[in-house]
Amino acid sequence: MLTNGAGQGRYPIRGGADGAEVTNPLTAAEVTAILEEAFKIMVRTRGQIRQPPDSRAQMSIAVTDTRGVVLGLVRAPDAALFGTDVAVQKARSATFFSGAFAASDLGGDPSADVRGFVQKVRDFFPDATALTGKTAFGMRSLGNLARPNFPDGQAGRPNGPLSRPISQWSPFSTGLQSALVIGNIGQHLGFVGGAGADTAPRCTFLPDVAAGQNRLQNGLQIFPGGVPIYRSGKLIGGIGVSGDGIDQDDMVAFLGLFNASTRVGVSEADAAMRADQLVVGPPPAQRLLYVNCPFAPFLDTSDQNVCQGK
Repeated sequence: MLTNGAGQGRYPIRGGADGAEVTNPLTAAEVTAILEEAFKIMVRTRGQIRQPPDSRAQMSIAVTDTRGVVLGLVRAPDAALFGTDVAVQKARSATFFSGAFAASDLGGDPSADVRGFVQKVRDFFPDATALTGKTAFGMRSLGNLARPNFPDGQAGRPNGPLSRPISQWSPFSTGLQSALVIGNIGQHLGFVGGAGADTAPRCTFLPDVAAGQNRLQNGLQIFPGGVPIYRSGKLIGGIGVSGDGIDQDDMVAFLGLFNASTRVGVSEADAAMRADQLVVGPPPAQRLLYVNCPFAPFLDTSDQNVCQGK
């Protein structure tokens, strides 16, 4: 667990803070079950980025509500430190783009560049009502859409709608991910130079959903390893995992939530609404992915297609 410097948990497990918008928010018991089941998958998983071979994976796992509030976060003792921030980003990002509020929140950003990505997504799909909660986006799906070539790696193809064209792309200008934070960075640099107030303690100017809180508080993530959480077909939050190979992160989030659904009243997105049902982009159109689980990933069994049919 993370502490606040005084020996107290920084992110104690809690229920959802979004009861004004969600009829039955996540409960503390449900958050506990999701974290426990994801952690169980993690300790069985063969690490992808660790030596010696066949070391166990070490990850950070976060659950957030639809407002982006962190409801719980756990990490393995040797998990990469960067994964703490990234796991929260993944949970928030998967929830954000799966929500009915995605288009309206992006449309409320002061940057015309940020606002323009809504239409780019709608043109790319094409669907004039995209980003209004009809589709469940896994982090794998968002990564597909945030590449300077779609599909990723095929030269000469157009960019995904969350990316810049390859001729404009750079590590410092990736698309929506960088556009969301550039204003805050600029304001902070001005403050350091003595010009005006500092940016608020957050990374985006998206509209607040509660006092001092917006849904992508620490920025957008585009790496796989997170999925939205539902109850009876209604979005109630998201889980994000970071710290090992992205396929391993994907699997721990997906299977952890699936296994938790056998204990408490939460579920994966219905298969019919997952992003892998969409075939998008200029001809020849391509199918999005939802998650991508590794082959034979466990140390304690020889199971192979472990996510199939779930």
